[in-house]
Amino acid sequence: MQQNLVIIACSIFRYELEHLVKEGKIKVPIVYLNSMLHMQPKQLQTLLDAKIEEYKNFRIILMYGDCHARMVDYEENTNIIRTPGINCCEIILGTQNYKKIRNEGAFILLPEWADRWKEAFIDYMGFNTSKAIKPFMAEMHKKITYIDTGFQENNNPLFNEISDYLGLPLEIYSSSVDELEKVIKSLIDHSVSLEKN
Repeated sequence: MQQNLVIIACSIFRYELEHLVKEGKIKVPIVYLNSMLHMQPKQLQTLLDAKIEEYKNFRIILMYGDCHARMVDYEENTNIIRTPGINCCEIILGTQNYKKIRNEGAFILLPEWADRWKEAFIDYMGFNTSKAIKPFMAEMHKKITYIDTGFQENNNPLFNEISDYLGLPLEIYSSSVDELEKVIKSLIDHSVSLEKN
């Protein structure tokens, strides 16, 4: 266990991070904040500020994209280092794969949000009927791409339900956590080297 080092992460990464912890590839405590806070940027900022204050005596690896307007300001703190990427999809996929999938017109769906899709689209975004959301989705996207990172069983009935409700075909993109693991290890090494200097 690395001393005085903590990862503060969006729960969107929970499945992948917990796998890396179980495999012994991450030996740093991880604190999660609810991924649905992405829908409430001001509340996310308030809770993230509080969590960072709580761990002010630690070196912090912040696993967030540009999820609220002041996110880049955290990087001014000498004890904070943030994962590269504008959002969680780019952080998991890496820039090249992320851009390729986005350029195909895909709405990218990560495992945790697939499990919580009704909470995201109905409870938070207010699309109470399929009829209401289909034009919204079709205007911006050609398909849904589910990122299979290998730690959740593919749930075809769930995928069919999501596809039918959002009005877009759903495809599965097999990924790995190799990119995520590489980024985290690099940030841990960087944090440890700063601690020694």
